[in-house]
Amino acid sequence: MSVSFAISEQDYVKSAQLNGELTKKTKIVHLVIDTLLVLAGVSSLLNGNIILGSAFIGAAIGAVTLPFLLKIFVVPFLLKRHYKKYRQMRKPMSVELTADGLSFKTETGSAILKWPDIYAWRENSEYIIIYIAPKIYHVLPVRIGENGFPISELKNVLLSNVGVAT
Repeated sequence: MSVSFAISEQDYVKSAQLNGELTKKTKIVHLVIDTLLVLAGVSSLLNGNIILGSAFIGAAIGAVTLPFLLKIFVVPFLLKRHYKKYRQMRKPMSVELTADGLSFKTETGSAILKWPDIYAWRENSEYIIIYIAPKIYHVLPVRIGENGFPISELKNVLLSNVGVAT
């Protein structure tokens, strides 16, 4: 069954933030680096080197707060500005789950994204992101399930054809 939807500004911002979420592996790397910076800072302070110790602890604080501030304030601002300039994104589109993949249609054309061509996928409670390359993706709002799109069937097909969501 083909279901029509449009990507709102909120969809655009939230799905891009989901795309930007760190993987578990990357989170572990950040945790290790931040811990090492704090330990180096504490060690320097205990050895009497206040300037170096403060620099290490400041770097650890910056490594934690800067990405948070960017994610909360800067990135949404930039994404909203981008969305306003991206007219095609605001237009209605439809998607259909087929045996071969996902069929997308807009007023200007159509395409079938075949299962072997999907690089990865990611999900949260609001969106499913389907990657065709590491940073190129299609967004499906989970709310399209309310209009008859088989969201759980899509997840099962993605799981069996692509693997576990990242």
